[in-house]
Amino acid sequence: MTTTTPFSADAPVLTTQRLILRVPEAGDLAAYAAFLADADASRFYGGPMRRDQAYGVLCRDIGHWHLRGFGKFAITLDGKTLGGCGIVHPDGWPSHELTWWLLPEARGTGIAQDASAAVLSWARDSLGLPQVETHFRDDNIAARRLTDKLGGLKLRRAEFPDGAARDVYGIPTLGAAR
Repeated sequence: MTTTTPFSADAPVLTTQRLILRVPEAGDLAAYAAFLADADASRFYGGPMRRDQAYGVLCRDIGHWHLRGFGKFAITLDGKTLGGCGIVHPDGWPSHELTWWLLPEARGTGIAQDASAAVLSWARDSLGLPQVETHFRDDNIAARRLTDKLGGLKLRRAEFPDGAARDVYGIPTLGAAR
């Protein structure tokens, strides 16, 4: 039998009044697969995807921690994985990006804002970043609303390695709530 080893014994765990954010693990596959199989929920994230493709996304998120020392956290509430939120910087992309995704049942509950504030504080305190960027497709209205709530300001418009042009927003970490 094969056992799994977590990213690190000292991997960061962030907590808010209601959430625990931790490094993704194999047990998060069901949440990834459910999110990425939902065509409407995952349309801005390359979906819909089959379960094996969702496994690849989970592996990428776990691998990012190993390669960069930071990445996307799994968002959990009462032991259930509801999404992901973190700081990523994939090879070829312009900068450190705050990114998030949520299962449909978690949307509209303030979870993305709560998780993002915790991640922004962590990015400031642990990574030393005074600002991160976020970018999303023009028709992702929910991402735009959250970016506004987090104090994001448009910095520029850029074409990304996937061929899509996006507005790039800067979000300060210095004012992030603890």
